[in-house]
Amino acid sequence: MAGDLHDPRSIERAVAGARTIICTAHGGDGRGAHGPRGIEAAGIPSIIRVAQETGVEHFIYLSTASARADSPVEFFRLKYDAERTLRASGVPFSILRPTHLMDTWVPMLTDSLTKKGKALVLGSGTNPVSWVAGTDVARVAAALAVHPGEGWSADLGGPEPLTLTQVNDLIAASLGIRVKGHSTMSLGMLRTASMVVRPLNPALARQMRMGVLLDTQAQIVDSAAVWNHYGPPLKLSAWLEHNRPVVTEGV
Repeated sequence: MAGDLHDPRSIERAVAGARTIICTAHGGDGRGAHGPRGIEAAGIPSIIRVAQETGVEHFIYLSTASARADSPVEFFRLKYDAERTLRASGVPFSILRPTHLMDTWVPMLTDSLTKKGKALVLGSGTNPVSWVAGTDVARVAAALAVHPGEGWSADLGGPEPLTLTQVNDLIAASLGIRVKGHSTMSLGMLRTASMVVRPLNPALARQMRMGVLLDTQAQIVDSAAVWNHYGPPLKLSAWLEHNRPVVTEGV
């Protein structure tokens, strides 16, 4: 049954009889009621309250490894606040904090490679990132879901740190594309453009600010203990073999 995060009664109906809730909702791509202030700041606390009232045995929240109280990106600050609300709620929980998802970044980078023959680079493109596959994050969540919550929290990063330049090269190789050059957005350009477009497209402005953090903050996460328990995660090369990007027109 469907529920609306802004309608507590609909949430109550949706989770009636449930022992576990896996919450993947986020406002990173939205605006207004569907943006971070509508989802992280209002919607997530609402479903946590329902979990309290209905005696849910396990609330699994998919946050992000970038969630910090002092993050310059509001989305990440609100993710951190949602984590704090869950921890203080008394509801048995697990918090999964994945790094940047291959599933999100590969299609975006592929688009530039196939349409322009150029690799999209944000900032220097030299900051290593522990990219992680969505299927691996889902695998951990599914394994946790059959047990009561124990207040467990973990950052989930992939098995190899790769720079944005290396990711572009791996995508191009998987598609047999020769990289003709780079489409670079400098940090200054990202910061300025995010302020300019924010009134018209807050989601795009948010993505630009995230791009700044991708190149300026540490993005390597050691999740060996998690993967030793739940099985090894996919490397990007293996992920590309199973999820070969779609080549769009305009190559």
